Amino acid sequence: MIAEGSSLKAVLQFLPDWLQVQEGAILRGAELVVEFAPDRLTHCRRTWRGAEIWEIEAFARFHPRGEITHGSLLEPVRTENGMTVAHAPVPYSVTVPQDATQVEMWFHTYNQISGRCDAWDSRFGENYWYDVGGKAPVEPRQPVQYRAGAIPSPELVNVLDQIASKKNVFPAKPTGEQEGADLRILLSVRAWVKNVAFAKDVWVDVHVFDGDAALVNSGTFSLSWEGSAGGAADLFRLNGEIYRGVVATPGSVSPRPDARLIQYRLYYGVEGRIFTDSILHQLELPEDAVSH
Repeated sequence: MIAEGSSLKAVLQFLPDWLQVQEGAILRGAELVVEFAPDRLTHCRRTWRGAEIWEIEAFARFHPRGEITHGSLLEPVRTENGMTVAHAPVPYSVTVPQDATQVEMWFHTYNQISGRCDAWDSRFGENYWYDVGGKAPVEPRQPVQYRAGAIPSPELVNVLDQIASKKNVFPAKPTGEQEGADLRILLSVRAWVKNVAFAKDVWVDVHVFDGDAALVNSGTFSLSWEGSAGGAADLFRLNGEIYRGVVATPGSVSPRPDARLIQYRLYYGVEGRIFTDSILHQLELPEDAVSH
């Protein structure tokens, strides 16, 4: 694993005239920065009542698990009243997963006013592929298994955002110091599901691993309805504790394995069938010592 605070990073530059430049090796556990020239995608640029409403996104799929991350490549330039009158390019940054061997990238620009306009920079559908190096990939010995009978369908269910965190909830002294530890592992997952029927269930199967990728906890957690997503879809969210780590008070310690890795699979049950985005999602956590 790359040491915390390491300056190791790779930069991928997607320049005008369809040029690509790579600076530095892409390494597991290190930062990958993407710089994209907006001139590569000039379609779908629309204004509405003087406001620029188009967007450009970067997509990165890490193999072999297929985890997809994405983010904006534009920063809005606003007037005093908040109207977006222009866009400035900004880098997109992501941490390379510890088990990645390759990264696949593509770019999307779009707008939607009365209709929808989409355009892509994807090497004519082949996408941009880069090898990932570094120490040997971390592969848990007991990964979350795919549920038999589940139907792969990212068109019906997918993850919008995800965050894993480690929090010390031991009460602090008035000075802000903490004399003990009560570490909780929290997982937040926000999912989009197509509104096939009113009655539906959304859940995740979760595994928690230690620093040696050994399984220390597992469970199934339901996502709660958060709201409508435009009428044709719903949003569901999980935001809670999935594992309790070490508890230490002055004079007493209840040791628990140090949670360092979370894996989960997302499922959507509706009308007697189970659908999934088919991705084995994975999130990494800092050492207990860093979280105290």
